[in-house]
Amino acid sequence: MLNALVRLGCTINRRILGTALLTIAANATMAVAATPQVKEGPVNVTIAGYSSGGQVSVFGEGVIDAVRRNYPNSSIIYEPGNPAGGLEYLRTGRRPFALESIVEPRMAYKGRAPFRDAYPEGSITGVLNGAPDVFALTVYARKQFLDQHGITSFDDLIKKEIPMRVSVNQPGNLWAREHVRALLSYYGKTIKDIESWGGTLVPQPTGASNDLMRDGRLDVVITGGATPAGAIVELGSVQDIAFIPLSKELAEHVAKELGGKVGVIPGGVYAFQKEDLYVPFTSFIIVAGPEATFDDAYKLAKAVYEQMERYRSLHPALSLATRERLPDVGSLKLHPGAEAFYREVGLVE
Repeated sequence: MLNALVRLGCTINRRILGTALLTIAANATMAVAATPQVKEGPVNVTIAGYSSGGQVSVFGEGVIDAVRRNYPNSSIIYEPGNPAGGLEYLRTGRRPFALESIVEPRMAYKGRAPFRDAYPEGSITGVLNGAPDVFALTVYARKQFLDQHGITSFDDLIKKEIPMRVSVNQPGNLWAREHVRALLSYYGKTIKDIESWGGTLVPQPTGASNDLMRDGRLDVVITGGATPAGAIVELGSVQDIAFIPLSKELAEHVAKELGGKVGVIPGGVYAFQKEDLYVPFTSFIIVAGPEATFDDAYKLAKAVYEQMERYRSLHPALSLATRERLPDVGSLKLHPGAEAFYREVGLVE
């Protein structure tokens, strides 16, 4: 009788073990089926970009370099353009990828001008953050203008309704224009209010604005860039200028509005700047549209991950990039291909 019970117990244990093994095998099969097999071979895509030259194009060219090194014979192109046009190319399927700041996709999803209608949810996804917190909002002015009106902060500039000649950049520079909008929204103001109290809006890019300020024909510039910005260093060497400090609360408001993060430009970065400055910082990311394939998004993420050391060495503006920050695409969802790679290497759960 005892032997019979032992044999019965062994049989039951074998059945339980067999069932468990079958379950594990089935789950493994399902996991494999859930993650498509990425095909080897080159990447043949175009990335819609910002204007040619300048700091932003460095990010796009860095991604191109990483992909070509990881996947030889790739035909991958960085196509200069503008951020609104790049997102429209994605939405309409004319391009699979674009280089954007974290600001423009948020504008597109909200249907804020120049986007006529809000983009459908999920139509733009994130692939990689190649330039985390690299662009700082900077507001600077002629020192003589600040002293003349007793301006010591951005609060003074707005609350005193100072008539100023202020550069708000070109209408097509969505990054700059959206930062101006966010700054003024803290006070319940718009750029039309600046004109109503006698101010003049100057729609010029940063380079042309600095030329005007150098000649004394402009009072204030609202712009952004990596720190230190060579253009500001140069301007400061020929014109007595100073930053207009933002309060920490104002910087946090702008960062929250635009999906950025607040950081500090340490005192002494510029010869004329002694105090630390609280400013919102912005990341630049590669985003994908509906035409971006699983394989291509996976390979872009993998290429920058594996070529990170070289990527960081290409330009000082890329030195803040890290493998850990690659999946940080702000409020966007990750593209399934990029997400699959980041899950493989343990960057996302």
